Amino acid sequence: MTALRREVAIAARSNAKVIVTGESGAGKEITARMLHAASQRRGRPFRAINCSSIPDELLESELFGHVRGSFTGAVRDHQGVFESAHGGTVLLDHIADSSLRLQALLLRFLQFGEVQKIGDDLTKHVDVRVVATAHGDLLDHVTAGEFRLDLYYRLNVIRIHVPPLRERPEDIPVLLDCFMTQFSRQYQLPSPPIGPDTMVWLKSYRWPGNVRELRNLAERFVVKTDAGGLDPAWLGAELEHAPAW
Repeated sequence: MTALRREVAIAARSNAKVIVTGESGAGKEITARMLHAASQRRGRPFRAINCSSIPDELLESELFGHVRGSFTGAVRDHQGVFESAHGGTVLLDHIADSSLRLQALLLRFLQFGEVQKIGDDLTKHVDVRVVATAHGDLLDHVTAGEFRLDLYYRLNVIRIHVPPLRERPEDIPVLLDCFMTQFSRQYQLPSPPIGPDTMVWLKSYRWPGNVRELRNLAERFVVKTDAGGLDPAWLGAELEHAPAW
């Protein structure tokens, strides 16, 4: 993680496009937010769009905007994310899940920095830094015919990889303490103690859900346990992928 923070600091010096890779729940969006906060754009908006959760026809509108009457349901003008984030950073989360048609529009935007709202004849120049995230190597999606090679080369200026939690077990005590403190305050409940055997178990667990799974477990720690503390048997019952204790 020290190396990761160093890479973020280097990337923050420029406006170069960045691809952040890593497993689901590892912290890709947090890394993108760190990058924005460390850059000269930190006083401007940060906008995140999940390309896998929005239908293609709506995603174009979310990114580029539309004018009233341009399609059914367009009852007023809508400013897109690129325009609203002028001067800031836009995160395109799960970019490999976007359609080839939308990828063509993104390629043109990255080339010229111009947005054209749906139904509008005018274009407008905007200044945003684009950061994209992907679960694996985007070249695999290129090989499968799911991602444009030219868009890949436009985006792949700087690449930052977020390692999975199982590769950084030394982070687990710090993250767990942070999460448990947060939920203890939220629910007005005490944080149960964690013994050394339990911490050994936590560090040896594979964490398929990464930091997101640890955060959810910390919430269960606070909500479901008492002052008696935690033990590996409890963890084995709570975690879906845990080995039998």
